[in-house]
Amino acid sequence: MSTRQHPQHPSNPSHLAPHVDRAWADTFVVEQRLADRTGEQIGDALAVVDAHCAESGESAEEAFGDPADYSRALIGRPIDSRLSARTAVGIASGVLALMTLPRAVAGWRQGEGFLVTTGDIVAGLVVAALAVLILARPTPVLRWLVAQPARSFLAVFGVLIALVVPQALLRHPVADPGWAMPLVVGLVLLALSVALPWRDLAVADPVRDPRRHGAGRPDAAAWLTALTFPVLAAIMIGMDEVVRTLL
Repeated sequence: MSTRQHPQHPSNPSHLAPHVDRAWADTFVVEQRLADRTGEQIGDALAVVDAHCAESGESAEEAFGDPADYSRALIGRPIDSRLSARTAVGIASGVLALMTLPRAVAGWRQGEGFLVTTGDIVAGLVVAALAVLILARPTPVLRWLVAQPARSFLAVFGVLIALVVPQALLRHPVADPGWAMPLVVGLVLLALSVALPWRDLAVADPVRDPRRHGAGRPDAAAWLTALTFPVLAAIMIGMDEVVRTLL
């Protein structure tokens, strides 16, 4: 099989373009992905850059300039993100599932209800607002998240605070449907978080070097990405069980 013939990971630009600076290649690949270019198209463009650098001795920056600008020049059209409305709704469903399912499971295990508070409603509105923002400006949001990893981490942390603080402070009860209905709703939301983004997140499209034979090895992390929310839900439920057992 090709996976044994080519042990190097084709999604790693340093293997595809050894004569190109890793940071330049990474930025170029990200910009190409945001423009909905296939792995084959990206690999072909990166191979051209690598061949030129190998022959001329120039760096990619010297020969082709800024990787984002060069990527846009190659495409020659407005850049649209691959993130679809289906994927954005799936991500929002996953966040809502994380807000619902662990509490429903805890209610089931402890024989308690599921108290919906004004804080829960505010947190749900925050999730909806973020989904609208991502749908309205997907490419700038994704580019910023990729280009600014440290700030992205702080932004994600800030979003978590924006979800947790209202739930902690605004505890006026609105309804208590019991644990059964929230459990079913949480499971449905969790299923949607996998099913809706599956096409965008789980279909492997590795960057391929046209100078090599074989299809290359697909990115195993691609389909695992689509299972992010079920994994997070399992971790949260497990941590809750451990804490309750210790206390």
